[in-house]
Amino acid sequence: MTPLTEIQQAVYDYTRDTLSAGLPFPSLREIAAHFGFQHTTARFHLKALEKKGYIRQRAQRVSEYLLNDAATNDLPVHDHERAERGFDLVAKIPAGAPLPVFDETRERFDVSQDFFGGGEIIGIRVVGDSMSGDAIADGDIAMIKRQREANKNDVLALRIEDEITLKRLRLCGDRAELLPSNPLHDIRSVPADRVEIIGKLVGIVRKV
Repeated sequence: MTPLTEIQQAVYDYTRDTLSAGLPFPSLREIAAHFGFQHTTARFHLKALEKKGYIRQRAQRVSEYLLNDAATNDLPVHDHERAERGFDLVAKIPAGAPLPVFDETRERFDVSQDFFGGGEIIGIRVVGDSMSGDAIADGDIAMIKRQREANKNDVLALRIEDEITLKRLRLCGDRAELLPSNPLHDIRSVPADRVEIIGKLVGIVRKV
């Protein structure tokens, strides 16, 4: 594999040490805090490690990355593979103004994957009431099916650079409008090329 720079090696060693301690792959927040980075810098170094073949993306997990197979031979067996019965929980997705998120929790809950129609599904905690017109409330867990495309009326998890939000999406030329379903919240307009579809809402889990 391509040699690493000094800082890339340090980030890589930190991920290995974290896994060796029996913990999940560290989040962007954890890497940034450990090295004193901004989140964007932590993501940059992870992308460099991915490009050089040291880690790979695992989109169905809360963490976006795991070590490549060759790097895990001497690590203890954890719950990397406890995937089929439940979901990891990502915190938090604002149903309001976008905020810096995709900072992973250690929470996990068990629900049948088939209940939500299969595919790569993550659970994301909702914050705010901007989607209350769709009966989506603060504190709900939005079940998001990972996909890049969307139909007109889909409720979507959207990434705007290092922010995510739960909204409907309307494209108007080179602009993208983020549409709340609560009339007390304003429509937000952003450049269309800044918006990435993470996936669409396929269900809501609510504790009563």
